Formats: sequence, structure tokens, C-alpha cells
Amino acid sequence: MNHYTIYELLWLFFLYSFGGWILETVLATLKQKKFANRGLVNGPYCVMYGFTAVLMTVGLQELTGFWLFLFAAVYATVVEWIGGHLMEWIFKERWWDYSKNKWNLDGYICLSHSVFWGLLGYIGVKFVNPLLFKFYHLIPPFIRHLIIFILLAVLIIDILATTIVV
Repeated sequence: MNHYTIYELLWLFFLYSFGGWILETVLATLKQKKFANRGLVNGPYCVMYGFTAVLMTVGLQELTGFWLFLFAAVYATVVEWIGGHLMEWIFKERWWDYSKNKWNLDGYICLSHSVFWGLLGYIGVKFVNPLLFKFYHLIPPFIRHLIIFILLAVLIIDILATTIVV
């Protein structure tokens, strides 16, 4: 079992948050035919993706094959369901709605998306994480810690600014 440092987990959090923002923004932009920032905050972060990736990395690292896929789907689905309810409760609006999809629960989760999240989680834990960690360890320790501190400071400022505006 691997034991990750807080810096390694923050590294994953920021990269997956950014990757999730790209995915969500591209899909929303194509659907709306105009740029649509899909992050919860103003910066290029979808923190739900980062949070879920870190949970999967820590919790699913010893699983393989079907079990990795299944539990990645479960982790992502639970985070999406809780996150959707929390966002609606806090911001009084629904950020996504799967109620027209078959086998949905509260419109926040549905079977087809759960399968997709399971596939992404499987690919992330099995293939992407090892590459991200290799790249991380190529960066000198002082520089990589500085990068993490800067990204963390920017995210905190962004969250505070967004909270004040909302």
C-alpha cells in the first residue's frame, strides 16, 4: 500500500480539478455554442473531480480489474450525489440534471454517468496516476512545493472571492 504525501495528493487534486474543468467546459461550450465556465469558482477548477480523484487514489489503490472499475463508479457516484445536493442547498440552484436519463436518483446521478465515471476512475487510478506521479517527481522538491503553495493560495483566494460575490 502506497502512502502519499499531502503534496502528492494536492498535486493530483489540482491536476484532476483542472482536467475536470476542461472536460465540463468543453462539453458545456459545445452544447450551448458559446463559452461556458463550468467551475464552481471562477478559476479553472472543478473541485469535485479533484476531490474524487484523491479519494480514489487513496481508497482504491489495491484494487484491480472489475473491482477497481466498480468501486471507482461507486466513489464518483456518491461524491456526485452528495455534491449535487450540497451545491443546490448552498447556492439554491441545480448545476446538472439527469432526471431525463433512465435509472436516475434525484436527477443528480444516473446509471450511464456512473458507468462513465467508473471507466474514468479506472483509467485514472491504473494509468494516469503513475504518469502524474512520475512527472511530479521529476520536478525539484522546492519547485514542486512552491507550485502547490501557489495553486493552493490561488484556489483559496478564488473561493473567498466567489463566496463574497455570491
